[in-house]
Amino acid sequence: MRTNYGPNYRVSMPSLRWGWLALAVIVTSTVHAASDLTCTLHGASEVKDTGALESLSGGKNYYETIAGAEFIVQGESGQMMGRFVNNTGWRITVIDAGSAQTSYKVLSVRKGGRVQSQFFEVRVQEKGDRKPFVLVAGEILHGTCTM
Repeated sequence: MRTNYGPNYRVSMPSLRWGWLALAVIVTSTVHAASDLTCTLHGASEVKDTGALESLSGGKNYYETIAGAEFIVQGESGQMMGRFVNNTGWRITVIDAGSAQTSYKVLSVRKGGRVQSQFFEVRVQEKGDRKPFVLVAGEILHGTCTM
């Protein structure tokens, strides 16, 4: 098929409409990607045999250095990547995508010699730029996320 685009060639209106539609899809996809989270750890605790929470500070383990550490959460998939928080290779389920009324929630499970799990919740419905989070695994990590 040979097309001759001469000096009198004009773009038809349907072509322009499809172009605008394609641009709208690209912009919408970019906005959706903005739902990714950058999270900063503020502290870590563990549940003692008495049921009380105890801060993991004072040189007890490597969590002493977590304050200020960051990790990224891909909003759509629930994938978490960072030095102290990472669920790569785990089965990840976004339980709730979050809204103006509900928190964003992710459950990650890894089976091997033993089953491990992580529950991550960010209160995206909170006002302001910083949204509080908690991550419960063997320990309890907490901090804030920005979108």
